[in-house]
Amino acid sequence: MKHIRTTVASIAVASVLTAVPAFAQTAPTEQEAEAPAASAVQEVVVTAQKGGAQALQEVPLAIQAFDGEELKERNISTIGDLVSSVPGAFEGFRQSNGSRFYNLRGSVTQNGDSPIGYYLDDAPFIVTNFGIAPPVRFIDIDRVEVLRGPQGTLYGQGSSGGVFIFRTRDPDLNDFDYAFEAEASQTRGADGLNYGAAAALSVPIIKDMLAVRVSGGFSRDAGWADAYYGAFDGTPDETGVNAAKNDDIRVVALFRPAENVNIRAQYWNFRPRQDFTGFTASVKPPYFENTAGQDGFSNGDFTLYSLTGTVDFSAFSITSATSYLEGQFGINIPLSPAGSFSSQFLPKMFAQEVRVNSNGSGPFKWVIGGSYQDGSGPQENALTLPGLVIDADNDTLTENYAVFGEVSYELFDGKLVPLVGLRQYHDDRAFADSTGKVPTKEDVTTWRLNLSYLPTDDLTMFISAATGFRPGIVQSRVQVQSVEMAGVPTSVALEPESTKNYEFGVKWRTADRALSVGLNLYQLEYTNLQTSVTGGIQDVNGFANFGDATTKGIDIELHWRTPLKGFNLGFVGNFNDSKYDRINPVVAAAQPLLKPGSRLTNTLSNNFRIDAGYNRDISNDANIFGNLSLSHSGDRLQNNGITAPSYNVMALTLGVRYGDYELALIGNNLTDERGPTFVGTNGPLSGSGPTPRTIGLRFRVTP
Repeated sequence: MKHIRTTVASIAVASVLTAVPAFAQTAPTEQEAEAPAASAVQEVVVTAQKGGAQALQEVPLAIQAFDGEELKERNISTIGDLVSSVPGAFEGFRQSNGSRFYNLRGSVTQNGDSPIGYYLDDAPFIVTNFGIAPPVRFIDIDRVEVLRGPQGTLYGQGSSGGVFIFRTRDPDLNDFDYAFEAEASQTRGADGLNYGAAAALSVPIIKDMLAVRVSGGFSRDAGWADAYYGAFDGTPDETGVNAAKNDDIRVVALFRPAENVNIRAQYWNFRPRQDFTGFTASVKPPYFENTAGQDGFSNGDFTLYSLTGTVDFSAFSITSATSYLEGQFGINIPLSPAGSFSSQFLPKMFAQEVRVNSNGSGPFKWVIGGSYQDGSGPQENALTLPGLVIDADNDTLTENYAVFGEVSYELFDGKLVPLVGLRQYHDDRAFADSTGKVPTKEDVTTWRLNLSYLPTDDLTMFISAATGFRPGIVQSRVQVQSVEMAGVPTSVALEPESTKNYEFGVKWRTADRALSVGLNLYQLEYTNLQTSVTGGIQDVNGFANFGDATTKGIDIELHWRTPLKGFNLGFVGNFNDSKYDRINPVVAAAQPLLKPGSRLTNTLSNNFRIDAGYNRDISNDANIFGNLSLSHSGDRLQNNGITAPSYNVMALTLGVRYGDYELALIGNNLTDERGPTFVGTNGPLSGSGPTPRTIGLRFRVTP
C-alpha cells in the first residue's frame, strides 16, 4: 500500500513540475468592465465549486464566507464560535476542547464518519468512523467558506450535511510580512487568568519564486469546574480542575517556478489538551463527582502534511492535492472508587485528489477529477474496575476512491445557467478486533442538478436537487450485543445513510450593496437514518439503521449597512420542522421516541444570531470598531427522552486601532448562560454547556 501511495503522489507532483508555462491572463468580463461605482465595496470571492475564483453573490448554493478580519472583529476564533453565524449549524456534542461534533440541517451522532466535510485548504480532515471537527484555531485564516446541504458531487465521503473549508494565508513572494496578537481574560469561577499569544512571519527566499510563512501560537485557559472525590456535598475537594491548553504551528512554503505554476507545501500541528472532559456532573455550579481523587484528561495531537500543485493554462487548470493526517486523541474518565474508562484513537489518513477545471470567459464551464483515500481509525478502549479489566480494542479500515465532475453552460449571456454534477464512490471498509475482521463494500452514486437565474449583478435565484450519503457506522460487538438486548436489530457495520435535498434559493442586494438578503427553502430527506440507541447493558449504547425522516426548513440571512455611518446590522437564522417518516416496527417498540410523525432527535428546530457592528475612522490613523451579538439555540430532544432547553449567548468586541496597533475588549457569554446544551444521565443539569462568562483584552499588531 505504501508503494501505491508513493506512486500516486509522485505522478501528481511530476505532472505539475513538468507542465509547460503557457498561462494567459483572462481579460476582465464585460460586466466587470462596466461595474457601477458601488462596486468599490469589495466583492467577496470564493473557490468552493473547485472551478476557480467566483463572486459569492453568483454562487448558486447555500453558502457563506467569512474573511479573517471579520472573524477577528466578531471574536470568532474556533469552529465552536463560528457555527452560531451559520444558519442551521449547531454543536451536537462536546467531549473536550479537541473533540467536538457539529452538524448542518440534521441530527448528530458521535460515531461514524462526519456528516460534514472539513477541508484545511485542499486537504480533507477525516477521522475514520468518528466524526470530530478539526481542532483548528483561526490564527492565520484568510477565509472560511461554509456550504450547507449535501455536497456529494465534489467533496469527501458524501458530505451529506455540508462542507467547511478553511483557507489559510499564503506566503508573500515579494515582501516580509508579520502579525502578532496576545490575549488575557478571566472566566467566572476560574482559579486564574486565561492567556495566550500567536504570531505569523512571512519571508521571501527568492523574490517572485519562493517564500515561507510560519505561524502559530499557544493558549492556556484556567479551570472553572470543581471536583468531588465522592458525591456532591457543597465543599469541593479540588477546584479549577478542567484547565485547558492549546498549541499549534503551521509552516507553509510557496514555490512559483513559472508564472503559471504554484506549488504549496504545508505542515500543520495542533495539540488541544484538557484536564477532565467537557461533560460535567453539573453545569451550574460546574463540577465533576465520584472521581475518588483520580485525574481525568482529554488529549489531542494532530499533524497534517499537504502538498498542492496547480498549473494554469489558457483553457484549463490542473490541481493535485496530496495529504497525510495522523493523530492521537481520547479521554480518560475516573470511576469511583478506584477505576477508570480510557478511550484512545490513533487515526491515519492518506488522501490524493487530482482535478482539472475550465478557465476563461466562455459559456461552458466544467470540472472533473478523481480522489483516493486510505485510512484507519484504531481505538484502544479499556474499562478498569477493582478486580476487573475489560479491553475492547478495535479498528476501522477504509480504502476508497471516487471520480466526480460538474458541467454548466451559460445561456442568454449568462443569465440562465443549468448545471449537472455526478460522483461515483467505492469504499472497501472493515471492522477488525481480536476476534477477526468484518469486511463491507459499498458503491454509491451521488448527483446534483442546479438551474440558476442571474438577471442582474445583484440578484441570483436558483433551484437545485442534490444527493449525499454517510458511510455506515462501524461499532464493536459489545455495542451490537447491548443494542440487541434492548430489542433493536443492528449489526457491526450499518448500512450507509443517504440524503436527498430539494432547494430554492434567492440572493438579492441593493445597487449600492447597503442591504443584502438571502433566503433558502429546502426539503432534506433521509433514508436509512443512523442514530444512537440506548443499550440493554448499562452505559453501553450503540447504533442502528431504523428508518427515514424529512426536514423542511428555511435559512435566512440579512445584512444592512445602515444610514448611520459605520453601523451595520446582521441576522442569520434557521427554522425547520424535522420528523420521522418511517420507522422499523421492532425499533419503534423498543424506542418509544422513534415513531412516524415524531420529532427528529438531536436536532435543533431553530437557531439564529443577531449582530450589531460598528466600524469607523476617527482620524487618518485611528479607527474604532465593535460588535455585539446575541446567539439563540433552540431546544433539543435527545434519544434518552430528555429535552435540553433553549439558551441564548451574548458576546461583545469593542476596540480601537491606531496605525498598525489594535487593542480590544472582548466578552463572551456576557449573561453567563450555563445550559446544559446537551443533558447527561446524572440529572437535568448534567452534561455540557457554554463556557461561563469570560471578559478580557486582546492586543494585535498587523502592519
